[in-house]
Amino acid sequence: MAALSSKAIYGLAAMHVLSHAPYSRMMQVREISAMTQISHGYLEQLFSLLRRNNLVISIRGASGGYKLARPSHEIEVIEILEALEGPFYKIEGNVGSSLILEYFWGDVEEKMRSLFGMKLSELDQAYQPHYYEI
Repeated sequence: MAALSSKAIYGLAAMHVLSHAPYSRMMQVREISAMTQISHGYLEQLFSLLRRNNLVISIRGASGGYKLARPSHEIEVIEILEALEGPFYKIEGNVGSSLILEYFWGDVEEKMRSLFGMKLSELDQAYQPHYYEI
């Protein structure tokens, strides 16, 4: 079964934390590490990839840190995953000599792209816990 790596999971978690900081505020890695329980060194590796893919901005120094390069409503989850894992896998060509399987894998790919096409800002809206009064 295909699964996301810890790199993708932790990177998305770090970006989610950054999405909650006011847009102009830089967050230091130690803050993000404390909030996510991800090691400082691993976060630095992830942010290096995210920075190279223009998803975060970094500033060195005592008042430096990281912030989103764009507002969270402009960043898709798939951009984050592809920055960390590489291009989204696309199934092409003859898949087991079956037209039915080609349709199936095409449908799977379309559904995955739709799911991961969600904006970073939509995560909180889509997955808010619902409480009911009794």
